[in-house]
Amino acid sequence: MAETKKIYFEVDCKTIKGVKIGTPQPTYVLIKDSDDNEITLTSSNFTYTSSGSFIDFEYTHTQAFNGVVQVLGLDAQEEIISATYSVAKCKTTCCIGQLLYAAMECTCKCDKCKEDLIRAEKVYLFLEAALFEAEHNSNLTQAENNFNKAEELCVEVCACGC
Repeated sequence: MAETKKIYFEVDCKTIKGVKIGTPQPTYVLIKDSDDNEITLTSSNFTYTSSGSFIDFEYTHTQAFNGVVQVLGLDAQEEIISATYSVAKCKTTCCIGQLLYAAMECTCKCDKCKEDLIRAEKVYLFLEAALFEAEHNSNLTQAENNFNKAEELCVEVCACGC
């Protein structure tokens, strides 16, 4: 099985890019995320270029990817020939920004300002844990658990609406 090494998301999380080492070229690319978006691409739907042993692909979706994302390269028989996992964290990163902004703008003399900062830190740490579990351990269950906890911490306080 050839391995996909890394996937990247553009700032808006709508464009996903992947770098794969080795061959063969997949016939299909299946992309799934935590919001139950599932996209099957054929070579006519994604850009696929090869230079040496590195193969790049790029795809732009109509809506943002969110949460734990699986990118599976499939051959003509729909067998997995490459797999990688990552986290699309645009919405949750926005929440961290909102919490940090609230902490910086806070003028009260109580612990409220500190609470926003601590919550932002927790959200960030859960996101990083989700990313680590997805990219380094390929542990989708733990990645989902960590991502869901990060989102839960955001929704509890601000429901950021990003």
